[in-house]
Amino acid sequence: KTTLLKLLTGQLRPTTGTITIDDMNVGKIKPNNLFKLRRTIGVVFQDFKLLPDQTVYENVALALEVIGQHEKKYKQTVFDLLQKVGLAGKENYFPVQLSGGELQRIAIARAFASNPKMLIADEPTGDLDPKTAWEILKLLDEINKTGTTILMATHNHTIVDAMKKRVITVDHGRI
Repeated sequence: KTTLLKLLTGQLRPTTGTITIDDMNVGKIKPNNLFKLRRTIGVVFQDFKLLPDQTVYENVALALEVIGQHEKKYKQTVFDLLQKVGLAGKENYFPVQLSGGELQRIAIARAFASNPKMLIADEPTGDLDPKTAWEILKLLDEINKTGTTILMATHNHTIVDAMKKRVITVDHGRI
């Protein structure tokens, strides 16, 4: 699973075969051009990968700063995203002050900030209680309805069955 996700984001190169995303052959992208691929993909990590010394606002805004947007342009976008993920009013909190579900919502807002064509979520509900897990799945479904493809890796068969979405299984390295 981890290898597949790393192949999709260009962190690893395929030794055989071809990975094509949005007409880009991932294996042939030069390292200094990987940013072009990565700007089309948002990633929600299982362990959030939030910056502990940055506020909720700053963690989400970072995704927009990285692609060169200025704060005057993205400030409202960040507030809108925080509203969408249910964290309005918590923009000045630090990650240590929040629950696991709230941390996952920040990670989702950050991954979706640049309106990616695809959002990869690596076990986004893995460490969450069932109620919060379903809230996160509803949020991902809402994002999917905006036209963003969601690729979610999970071991939770209950979630897979309930979502009634296309399922691709990786079993012993075979898709």
